[in-house]
Amino acid sequence: MKKTISILVALLLFGCSNNEKLLIINDTTPIPLKTQKGDNYIFLEELDHKVNAEYLKFSKENDKLKVIFKTKRDDVEKINLVVDGLKIPMKSIGGQGRLEYFSVEISVEEGKEIKYYFELLDHEYRYYYGKESSNYESTIIPFEYTVKEESRMLPEWVQGEVWYSIYIDSFRDGSKENTPIYSEYGPEYYFRPNGSLSDGTLKSELIDPTRWRKKGDLQSFEMTGWGSDWNKLSYTEIDIKNRYFPSAGKNSRRYGGDLQGIEEKLDYLKELGVGVINLSPVFYSNSGSKLNTIDYAHISPDFAITSKNSYRKLNKGLNSEVWTESDILFQKIVDKTHEKDMKIILDINFSYVSAEFFAYKDFLKNGITSKYKNWFIIKKSDSNIKTNNFVSKIDLNLSDKNLQDYLIKSTVKWAKGNNNIGIDGYFIKNDIENKEFLERWKSALLEVNSDFIIVGEDSKVNRDLYGINGFDMMGTYGLGSWLNKYLNSSEVITRDKKASEIMNSKDLNIPTISFIESYDTDRFYSRLINPNREFDRLNKYGKDDYINIRPNLVDPLSIKKLKLGVVILLTASKNPMIYYGSEKGMWGADVSENRKPMIWEDIIYENESDTLEKYIKNKKIIEKIFKTDEIKDEISYSVESEKSLEDLYKKVGVFRNNHKDLMKYGNLEVLNLEKKIYEDNGSISHLTENDVLAYKREYENEKIIVIINKSNLKKSINLPLEDGEYYNVLTEEVYKNSKTKVDIEGFGYIILKLSSQKS
Repeated sequence: MKKTISILVALLLFGCSNNEKLLIINDTTPIPLKTQKGDNYIFLEELDHKVNAEYLKFSKENDKLKVIFKTKRDDVEKINLVVDGLKIPMKSIGGQGRLEYFSVEISVEEGKEIKYYFELLDHEYRYYYGKESSNYESTIIPFEYTVKEESRMLPEWVQGEVWYSIYIDSFRDGSKENTPIYSEYGPEYYFRPNGSLSDGTLKSELIDPTRWRKKGDLQSFEMTGWGSDWNKLSYTEIDIKNRYFPSAGKNSRRYGGDLQGIEEKLDYLKELGVGVINLSPVFYSNSGSKLNTIDYAHISPDFAITSKNSYRKLNKGLNSEVWTESDILFQKIVDKTHEKDMKIILDINFSYVSAEFFAYKDFLKNGITSKYKNWFIIKKSDSNIKTNNFVSKIDLNLSDKNLQDYLIKSTVKWAKGNNNIGIDGYFIKNDIENKEFLERWKSALLEVNSDFIIVGEDSKVNRDLYGINGFDMMGTYGLGSWLNKYLNSSEVITRDKKASEIMNSKDLNIPTISFIESYDTDRFYSRLINPNREFDRLNKYGKDDYINIRPNLVDPLSIKKLKLGVVILLTASKNPMIYYGSEKGMWGADVSENRKPMIWEDIIYENESDTLEKYIKNKKIIEKIFKTDEIKDEISYSVESEKSLEDLYKKVGVFRNNHKDLMKYGNLEVLNLEKKIYEDNGSISHLTENDVLAYKREYENEKIIVIINKSNLKKSINLPLEDGEYYNVLTEEVYKNSKTKVDIEGFGYIILKLSSQKS
């Protein structure tokens, strides 16, 4: 039933006694060019419902069961939930991407066993979806379900917060003592480094001296200057790229960001209104991303404290009970974060580890006699087993119980903390396909801290593991994808575009954190000058003509458009995620351009340069911006932050913190903005104001109204402010009339708050 089906609408007789006409799906008729309701056609392969927590949510408080069903967008006119023979109409709650969601709540007691299926109607076409689906209701095999609480009640601190994602190596360099001394390719390719630590320890002695220059003869590794020209490769970067690793260059550089730098900027984050700090992986690894882990039980010295024996101890192997100097520093950062009433979440990757991982090295040495042989998924194409070729990713086999035990013990350490409460959650940066491991891991974490949470990347695989014994939330790019289309197209927003579409389908059962960019996507700002691209597709620098320069040089209006996206992110999402530097107006394509060093006011930045050759398809655009020198083949522009953007983040962030219940529980509704048109015959018609998006969020006695003008023209709109006095959160301007005319500038935004209190 799930396979792609070409539909033939054929009239057959079903039940000769009543001559009822039945439309049957067949394999021989072409698929309609356009998806639309009422065309007697349903895309059966897009239908989806499972008996799990994503689709079924029971509330003990009111004995209500919410049921979700998915279809292709704009495809099905009506859906009935059929429970124990009773038909209950479902309601469309909006779309996300190519999908549309239908929902209904039914009254039912916990523990009751129910049988149910779905009746789908599209004009005269009728289809029945169950455990086994059918065109004939008499042959349907229904789903069977025992009503129970499938999802966990989240801790009070989780929802309604502003999250802030930090890529540590590029955020802030707080200590010069922990400067990286080699890249992710390891010391084997480099000459010994020069220099020493403050206690006199030679940097070359931090690791076993025999490891240097075993496989190559590169100059000693150099950290890239924080304010240096991003696009200018150093000699060592060019050397390693040309001689050893074509994928190196910017991907192998390091900037020296560390935990001390985060500690320096905790007050800065608090001023932004941040409630949850989300850190890129911190565990021992040679890379800047730390995704290819060497040891999950210890913090990487180049992110914390590099001392005489730091690397040597780790490379000998330390059990998880040991707290190194770097581990203790990390706990200090956790404590300071908590003191400032913020939470801290760690990214973690269970998909693969580094080739330096202790168990993998034992496997290489001992082969099938290694006790770790089942910890890894080894492909026949992996040449690293028999050779010394560099391999950065070794796939983990999470079904192995001993590996599970190691991972659980190593990572629960950070939830326990050291003489104090530890971290508040993990964000898993890969699909988890082993349910048993996730259940065991979560049980161990909650035993330590009942308020601990586990967040997963939003994917089909991970959604199947959402619930009490699995993921608590999903990090989703749904809002980012929608904003990408909304700000880069003429898409019309009207009342029947449901609020859930803007809020990343908030009415679904899974709580979400909304990303518009991350260290895995291009910068949202750059997307505004690279329109008509699918979100997170073809956004690599130098590929498919991606424009990578500072966006407001290409389009002076881009910063205004960016602010519209920021306002929507911070007011429409319950849990918005800010990626470091978003508030500064940082730009760049996908990896590694999205990991540039943070723009700080106390650092002087060289101009960012680039070559004309990369923009040959956009030569006319570039020539309007720069006085180009085709002999030098170079363009150059300054690295600047956008202060007004940062101020906007702070104002809205602080407002959110002062009204957390409104942001956490408030229902969102898109407002229908109509203007009167007086016809020549004296009649009045109503025209929807399609360039202006307005929505309200309301909870108990609190309400905000957000107005977005995505056109370049000034608009005058009438708002029904029936509750009384409102004020502009950003300007303090007061609106008192029952029907207020509001003027909004081109690419402008207004946030109105009901004047129960001003803060």
